[in-house]
Amino acid sequence: MNANYDILQNFLRCNKHIKFKFRDDSNILDVLSYSNVILTLELDNNDLVANSNFIYKSIITLDGITIYIPKIYIRES
Repeated sequence: MNANYDILQNFLRCNKHIKFKFRDDSNILDVLSYSNVILTLELDNNDLVANSNFIYKSIITLDGITIYIPKIYIRES
């Protein structure tokens, strides 16, 4: 399944403790849970729409973090 930007936004809406923050005008994205950095991604550019699939898949494969993934988005094609 390819996650588009709408799926990423819905994921963030359901997991209000997860936030994104780019480091000082760079392509490095920190994924925060509450105030802790749980994931750092180096992206090709700082466009969330273009990188939404990579960001979504990187977050849902993390171990040791509780996240809510709506059942409709757990599909294999």
